[in-house]
Amino acid sequence: MESEGSRGFNTNAVAAKAGVSVGSLYQDFPNKDATLQALINSFEDATHEAILEAMRSGKGRPLKTCLRLFVRALVVMHYRRPRLNRVLEAEEERLGGGAEDFAFHPGLLDLLQEHRSEIATPVSGATERVAMAILRAVVDQGLAVGASQRSVEQQAMRAVSGFLLYKE
Repeated sequence: MESEGSRGFNTNAVAAKAGVSVGSLYQDFPNKDATLQALINSFEDATHEAILEAMRSGKGRPLKTCLRLFVRALVVMHYRRPRLNRVLEAEEERLGGGAEDFAFHPGLLDLLQEHRSEIATPVSGATERVAMAILRAVVDQGLAVGASQRSVEQQAMRAVSGFLLYKE
């Protein structure tokens, strides 16, 4: 999947890579989409853990510091295997998942609620969803154009900080 995209991803290739028979693969994954969903879930679980660790390390620190840790963890996870990540995100959309299903949303909402006095925008589920949409768009765009990890992190911080801290 990482080297050939979706067209190179089939049960025979997965079984060969895993070192199991196709029959054994079908015992755990009844079809290609089930295998894809397991890969997506694995990525989201790892991202969730990275973000939780970043948030633990930022506990008690100012909003911008915590937000930077959150953004950095998100960007780092997406840049570990950028090509695979882009394919998985496209497949997630095809399977009907996407931004609303991110496993780490509660972490961002908790962060925003903890720092509500520092945020100009009222904190709500809608605020969290817009902030995640901003972050997802910046990271996805950075991956698509081959921007550096550092550049994407900076752009994501500017974009989400602008949204959260903008006062009319």
